[in-house]
Amino acid sequence: MNELLKFIILNFWKIAGLILFFFLALFLVLFGFFKTLFIAALTLLGFILGKWKDEGISLNQVIRNIYSSMRVPRQ
Repeated sequence: MNELLKFIILNFWKIAGLILFFFLALFLVLFGFFKTLFIAALTLLGFILGKWKDEGISLNQVIRNIYSSMRVPRQ
C-alpha cells in the first residue's frame, strides 16, 4: 500500500490528466460536442457557485454588484 501511495503522489498530475481526458473523450463519443460543452459549462457554474458559498458570498450580493456596475449614471 505504501508503494501505491508513493506512486500516486509522485505522478498525481499525470493520473489526474489521464482521468480527466478519458472522461472528456468518453463524453464526446457518447453525447457529442455541444452536449459535452453544455455539461462542462454547468459543471463550471456549479463549481463557481459552490466556491462562492464556501467563501460566504451570496448570489444576491453578486447580482447586485453586477447590476450596479452596469448602470449608467444619469446626468
